[in-house]
Amino acid sequence: MIVLDGKVYQALGDGTVQEADESETVPFSNVTFFDIDGSEELSDIGDVNALKEKLTSIVETNGKNLFYFVKVSGTFNEMNVRSELKQEKPYRSLDKALATDQREFKYENISGTVVALYCPDYMDGLNTPGWHFHFVSDDRTKGGHILDLKFDKATAEYDATPEFEMCLTDNDGFQKMDLAKDVTAAIRKVETNEE
Repeated sequence: MIVLDGKVYQALGDGTVQEADESETVPFSNVTFFDIDGSEELSDIGDVNALKEKLTSIVETNGKNLFYFVKVSGTFNEMNVRSELKQEKPYRSLDKALATDQREFKYENISGTVVALYCPDYMDGLNTPGWHFHFVSDDRTKGGHILDLKFDKATAEYDATPEFEMCLTDNDGFQKMDLAKDVTAAIRKVETNEE
């Protein structure tokens, strides 16, 4: 799921992107009303770790204990994204689904927007701390979870977000789920490719 400029997009298992139907539901999401608190021109970004470093310097300058939503717009020399095939009940955990159903897509010289979320360290347990990146092309036909990227120049706009609201569902499936199991390592591996 990628939310950009008030529209919700779904990255499908074949690498395409479509606007999500209003009847679709998601198990978890982070969204905001994006207010630009600042912007910065970025240049010579060789990989996703270099982008993390640049954006982390913005966070450290402005306050590392806030949430940050960032839009990075430009033309990307390389964009490597993933999505996964549609899952059916009984649903497997994301790490298990990605082990067999992840699909990767590589694009060159593609214009679009990186949609990034930064969660502060103390949110561990509610969300994965650090950066999470998605991409959607300008023509809204390609995108997914970013594995790597490269670009010469792009503009980063950020929204420092000092508050959040958490909504839980009261449906039967959620109420019967065992949420005491520690899935931190599995989530970290899926989101950051770290063991």
